[in-house]
Amino acid sequence: MTESYNNENFAGEVSEYVVSDKVLAKITKKVVDNVDGVLDLQGGFFDNLTSSFSSDEQSTSGISINQADKDSVVEAGIILEYGKRAEEVFRNLDKAIKNEVKNLTGINVKAVKVNIVDILTKEEFNKKQRQEEAKEKEM
Repeated sequence: MTESYNNENFAGEVSEYVVSDKVLAKITKKVVDNVDGVLDLQGGFFDNLTSSFSSDEQSTSGISINQADKDSVVEAGIILEYGKRAEEVFRNLDKAIKNEVKNLTGINVKAVKVNIVDILTKEEFNKKQRQEEAKEKEM
């Protein structure tokens, strides 16, 4: 059965779209993965091991999104690569996150807040990854 709607019922309605926090977190994760000097998100790889058994989705652990209207604040905890300048890595993250979110969603990122939770060499990070993978295989 086809229903007919009187246009007066929709007077004053405004079309809109909503982008979930999860989508913004995924965009942020993809940006973070491509910025030189960031080894991982806080808990990223190690959380991925445990979450990979329950979901095929990319882990966004370590990312927090706060939205109001068409503005947002992105917060992320990262593991910085030893030898990289934190200020430079942050500037690159800030610019890349703001640009990518705006380009893909139209949402303005008013602020990017990064918490550097650890600093490791690539070798130390890779060693920890191998240890965690070995632990998971034993379970």
